[in-house]
Amino acid sequence: MTSKEKINLLTEMDIDVIGEVMNISMGTAATAMSTILNTKVNITTPRIETIDVKDFEFTHLEPVVGVLIKYIEGIDGSNVLLLKEADMKKILAQLFDMETSDAVEFDEISRSAIGEIMNQMMGAAAGALASFLGKIVNISPPEILDVTNKNNIRELFSLKGDTLVSIKFNLSIEGLVESEFISAMDPLLVKEIVEMSMGIMGIDGEEEETESQEEESLPIEPEEPAFEESRNQVRTEPKRSSQSASVVKSEPSSARGPTEKMIAKKKQVQVSSYNYKELGEEPNIIKSVSNNLDLIMSVPIQITVELGKTQKKIKDIAELTLGNIIELDKQAGDQVDVIANGRLIARGDVVVVDDNYCVKITEIIKVKEELSS
Repeated sequence: MTSKEKINLLTEMDIDVIGEVMNISMGTAATAMSTILNTKVNITTPRIETIDVKDFEFTHLEPVVGVLIKYIEGIDGSNVLLLKEADMKKILAQLFDMETSDAVEFDEISRSAIGEIMNQMMGAAAGALASFLGKIVNISPPEILDVTNKNNIRELFSLKGDTLVSIKFNLSIEGLVESEFISAMDPLLVKEIVEMSMGIMGIDGEEEETESQEEESLPIEPEEPAFEESRNQVRTEPKRSSQSASVVKSEPSSARGPTEKMIAKKKQVQVSSYNYKELGEEPNIIKSVSNNLDLIMSVPIQITVELGKTQKKIKDIAELTLGNIIELDKQAGDQVDVIANGRLIARGDVVVVDDNYCVKITEIIKVKEELSS
């Protein structure tokens, strides 16, 4: 087996690791799609297999829409999502507020909408992957393939090797879609993600192998360290109560044999109980809290005033022109919300002072709590 084939071959542990990573990232992607469609979306645990490029089939999904995603920062490789064309029409009908998906055509607007949906989903998935790996992960804008069939998909992956990783997911959109889609990934990309993930999880096969080799080497150790150990024991016999421990402790670690290391690990340790002080009022506590508050008093906080809000579909936003009126969720004369760093803290009335818009506070949402000793 060549080194390239070894790289493309995934072990059972590799499959488990990439399955967990994809489960996390696609869960985040499902949340992003749920926000776009304003309905519940669920993507199940992935089913993973490594297959030859020439054997890759997805006839049960055809006709399909192919979306190419390339990772350009943090990790390197490509990923192709294969989704049923009928499912995408239902998603677009929901997005465009159409009564039926039969009227949906894959024109320039539909392709742009699909690209934006995939950008939101895979962008969220890349963000979740970046959080897991602890490094920046960026993707290029998703590319809708002009022609998607088994021949051009095989040709796309055959340029990088003889195998690809097929990851199948069940897609459930409440009241809309119960289907399946496939993520075809470059094996080198999968292997790179697995190796990074193993480092995060602390899985290290080399360490276990080294330990097993040390254990196997114990029976064939030369007898000289054992002789040195017995000689130390004889020499320290008169002062066994304390000196034997000090002799072993003073030996440099590089001079110890495996047997001496095991003896050092097994030696008894004396532990004394800790006497806790009785709790009582300490005047320094209030002073310490006051000093801590002084540290954050100069931190700037962004105050915003929200007149109102509403929710619109992408179709409605795309049709906005100069002069259009957007209806908000509040009536004229209602109080406005005062928000500090994204959190509602007060409400008030809009007033004008020296030709400037201002807010007169009429209600405090959360009163400042007093510090107690």
